[in-house]
Amino acid sequence: MFPKFLLPPTVFRSRQRNVGCSSSAGPSAGPSARPSPMDESCQKYLGGAVSYIQCSRCATDLCLTSQIISKGFTGRYGRAYLVSAEPIACVISTTCPRTETLPNTIMQKPVSRQLVTGAHTVGDISCAFCGNILGWKYVAAEEEAQRYKVGKFILETKRTMTSSLWESASYAEPFASSGSMNFAKTEVDTPDDRVEFDSHDEDECEDLFAGVWSPGLAIRRRSRKLDRHTSIFGLTP
Repeated sequence: MFPKFLLPPTVFRSRQRNVGCSSSAGPSAGPSARPSPMDESCQKYLGGAVSYIQCSRCATDLCLTSQIISKGFTGRYGRAYLVSAEPIACVISTTCPRTETLPNTIMQKPVSRQLVTGAHTVGDISCAFCGNILGWKYVAAEEEAQRYKVGKFILETKRTMTSSLWESASYAEPFASSGSMNFAKTEVDTPDDRVEFDSHDEDECEDLFAGVWSPGLAIRRRSRKLDRHTSIFGLTP
């Protein structure tokens, strides 16, 4: 018996789909035969998806992944994204509208900094809920060739994470095309005074040692973790 685990998994997936559709094709169907409507109905299509970047510490939404202009930048901790301020990443231009900061973030006072590509004026951005340093915003650039980055943001890949929300196409399309960052979130209806510190949660322990732990922050983080787990396993809350 041939050990099937040595074959790539795609072989089994394609073969399994062909088995489900073989009953409708018939044994006499040649390679040049046109597919019948029943054959096309066997194809499975994924629904719409919205993918966004979150804070790696508290899972706060920061922006859509469609706002990523480039993934080839370098930050303090390695690879970083160059992100547009708009929900749909604009082309490289100095005429793009400039936003003060990304949603759920706080920008520090701009300072002059010597980067690999030259002297820039940048302002560090941090998560508004947990204080995690996420990257910076380009406020000004000395060299003309670097001024296309002004008004855009650097997000560190080690300080952020990506998450996908799978929904029907009717929900995903208006969400991705909207110009605002009004994410539909379900809050946990739990009074703050009843929330207790979870000593087994590493994120909450870090917040407590940093002096930023609060019942509201704990509720938001637990709710986002629950949403991620249900979306990963295909469960409906």
